[in-house]
Amino acid sequence: MERSSGGAALVLKAALCLFAGAIAIFFVVQASLGAREAVINPPVTRETAPGEALYDSLGAFLDIVASTRVLPLATRWELDAGGEIFLEEEGGVLYLTSNQGQVLAVDAASGRTIWQLDLGVWVSAPPAVDSGVVYVGATDHVLYSLDAGSGALLWYYTAQGEILAQPVVNGDMVFFTADNDSIYDLLHRLYALDAGSGTPVWIYDTESWTPAPPAVGADAVYLGGYRREVYALDKPTGAELWSFRSSNIVFSSPQIGGGRVLFACIDGWVHALDAVDGSSLWSKKLPGFVWLAPLDGSDNLYACSHGNTLNAMALESGEELWSFTGGDLLSSSTLTDMALVCAFRADGRSYLLDAATGKPLGILEAPYGFASPPLLVGRTIYAGCPDGFVRAYELPDGIR
Repeated sequence: MERSSGGAALVLKAALCLFAGAIAIFFVVQASLGAREAVINPPVTRETAPGEALYDSLGAFLDIVASTRVLPLATRWELDAGGEIFLEEEGGVLYLTSNQGQVLAVDAASGRTIWQLDLGVWVSAPPAVDSGVVYVGATDHVLYSLDAGSGALLWYYTAQGEILAQPVVNGDMVFFTADNDSIYDLLHRLYALDAGSGTPVWIYDTESWTPAPPAVGADAVYLGGYRREVYALDKPTGAELWSFRSSNIVFSSPQIGGGRVLFACIDGWVHALDAVDGSSLWSKKLPGFVWLAPLDGSDNLYACSHGNTLNAMALESGEELWSFTGGDLLSSSTLTDMALVCAFRADGRSYLLDAATGKPLGILEAPYGFASPPLLVGRTIYAGCPDGFVRAYELPDGIR
């Protein structure tokens, strides 16, 4: 027993020595870099409290360690769906569409296929799911209404052209856009159908290319498009309430929150309008092509710019709260009661950021890349991967 205790003590001493050596090397490097900088920009001297420099250096060191810690994502299940996959979830069931025309309902906990349907046409957006019904738009000009439990066809509606964006269900109505099947003069219509029967309630010609879903509020429907305008339409009738001339093309869907309509233009401008009259409340210029993340109920608005930057802005004023550069970002989602932001990268790595400061707290690493923005539900990430598989990843236990 004494020899065993002595060995343990030696191991402990060696570990402490290694740790102390690492800290010493860190301080030497910091001192060397500080000396080099001091030659170029002599610092303003001030009195330093005893131990303050040590505290600051240790704090910075621990911040670096925390921000670069890699947390592997454990695969709960995987499913070979084929093609590019688009995801939606409701009530513990994952609904999948693919560009090969497949529509599937999958148990979100186990990955077991509940039902599968082959439309035989290209589908380029997620389905919409509401009250036991799945709505799927396809390039054969048809909006399909399917029973969520069995996949049985409830009704279908044939539009004027291809349906390329996700439908939106609100109350007893379903809204979607379709192009005019033209090449040289591409225009879109916005359809409002009765969600139960598929009967048209109203149809609005946008006179624009509108490649993203509309945003639907309690009283109005909002959409943008190629003509650089954002429209507000009366929800029951489709009558135009107001329009706003923006700085550039609006490709992404508007967002609605706090009495505001928020949208981003391809030139990086983000605008906030009064939802009632369309008057401008604030505008903010961000770098590059920008799209907005769905609002999460917090006071923050998140915007991804093409390539590598995630910006957090105050929803009320547009003030930039922080900016994070991460490289090849697809989208972002908040988690753990909106205290953390997860910024997803195409290569399967995701940054965990402090929602208040943007400070990186760690990196989640999936074994496969993401072909499209992942879906985060509770503590599970659902992702369509470049190899045609859908995979479910569990968040590590350390993330609360």
